[in-house]
Amino acid sequence: MPDRRSLLAIGLLAPFVLTHTAKAQTTCVGSLSMSDRNRRRALGYVEASKSRDRRCGLCTFFTATEGACGTCQMLSGQPVDAAAVCNSFVVKGQ
Repeated sequence: MPDRRSLLAIGLLAPFVLTHTAKAQTTCVGSLSMSDRNRRRALGYVEASKSRDRRCGLCTFFTATEGACGTCQMLSGQPVDAAAVCNSFVVKGQ
């Protein structure tokens, strides 16, 4: 059974680990220009879709590249994460 110090250490490190993991998931997108960020904002782009059925990886405008990364036609070929989504989502095959 863990002692008090181990539990305290886990509790203190958990936020760091979770934050670091979240940042690792967004490695598809490097630094963006102001106009690129504005285009994403205008399309309602979010890094993590709340729906499994509505995400970039399933969208007509998404082209897969490496891992969970890809590019988006609606964003002029900008890199996107397959787990992201925007208001222009159209499911592939429709």
